[in-house]
Amino acid sequence: MSPCYLSPYLDLSYWLNVLDHLSPEGKPSMRQDIEAKRFSEVDLFSGTILELGKKYSLSTPVNEELYRRIKKIELRY
Repeated sequence: MSPCYLSPYLDLSYWLNVLDHLSPEGKPSMRQDIEAKRFSEVDLFSGTILELGKKYSLSTPVNEELYRRIKKIELRY
């Protein structure tokens, strides 16, 4: 059995349909946090990935850069 039959979340057509129905005015919650000068959940999400990468000796350069940029923005509050 193909994995896409096990869960709709594994099916690309499911996600394309979700994207087709998003409002063009919608913004991710982290963007809303930045605009409202609220601290985001970057430590929970990105910070956890950084910790796990270090623990298992895995390089996470894109995540590290995004984490650094978001923290730099939050320093302005």
